[in-house]
Amino acid sequence: MKITTPYLIAGAAVLGALVWAATRAGGAAGLGSAIGGAAVDLVDGAVSGVVVGVGEVVGIPATNKTQCEIDRAKGDTWAASFSCPAKDFLRYLWD
Repeated sequence: MKITTPYLIAGAAVLGALVWAATRAGGAAGLGSAIGGAAVDLVDGAVSGVVVGVGEVVGIPATNKTQCEIDRAKGDTWAASFSCPAKDFLRYLWD
């Protein structure tokens, strides 16, 4: 069986949750809660990534863009200087 990236990500998420839960007080309940939370986060990220990817393929633009992202996509540097955090604006200038 070839191990693919989603399986590696899932394994890393579960391992991270186990390590985190083991270092916290809460025993088995904390461990179960951490594993469940990691699984939900993984599924949420995977499903939303698939939905956005399919939307881009069929020509539907992403609807959750910030004003900063909209201004950068339009190439409006002046508006982006007001709507973007300094770190994002400087990265935009140098890209």
